[in-house]
Amino acid sequence: MLRWFRIHAPEEDAWYWFEVGDDGWALRQAVFVAALPVPVSDVPVLVIDGVVGGASVAASADELVRVREMYGLRGVQFYEAVYGVLAEGPVCTAEGAVDAAQAEFEQVWSLAVRHRHFSRYDTGPLPVGTHVSGTVAALPWGPGRTGLFVDIGSAAQGFRSPEDRPAGYFVDLLHLPRNPEDWPRVGAVLSLEVTTIRISLYSLYKRTDIQVRLRPVHEA
Repeated sequence: MLRWFRIHAPEEDAWYWFEVGDDGWALRQAVFVAALPVPVSDVPVLVIDGVVGGASVAASADELVRVREMYGLRGVQFYEAVYGVLAEGPVCTAEGAVDAAQAEFEQVWSLAVRHRHFSRYDTGPLPVGTHVSGTVAALPWGPGRTGLFVDIGSAAQGFRSPEDRPAGYFVDLLHLPRNPEDWPRVGAVLSLEVTTIRISLYSLYKRTDIQVRLRPVHEA
């Protein structure tokens, strides 16, 4: 039987929301911290008992298992950089815990996930702003369309796509020259900066894709 509840942590001025199973382990967890800004203006601000803030965690045990099975430890590190760290072990119901309805939790959970999708990821294997060197590996749609994939070699530290291709590292066309003739060709070496991380979880097919987005930089 599932249970949903929230706990206020006054020392952090944060609300911890949990979905737990019969064993008391967290299945999903969302955390909102008053000191964190709401990442985008069109995302609603969560207001509960005077607490206003952005989400620091929107982690799911099921998603974490899927990421670990597909990508191993490095994938878990990317997941935690994007969605935060899920509580380990049974979650103790502290004094002052407030039970929540499933519908209320689902609304809060959806909001937390949206917050994390628009946040800056400053932890993990490749924090936003990290500079790496990469070799153009493929232009699947040809120069001037969609973007290109790069291989960042040792900087990937063991993280690859499930098919062992460098498809996990992508440069969008918005960061490339307007003239297709000026696009780098396969084999070209680029100086790159991490701009964000995208994790797509396709529930219908139980498929997970992790993609690190980069942009070329001209180093002085």
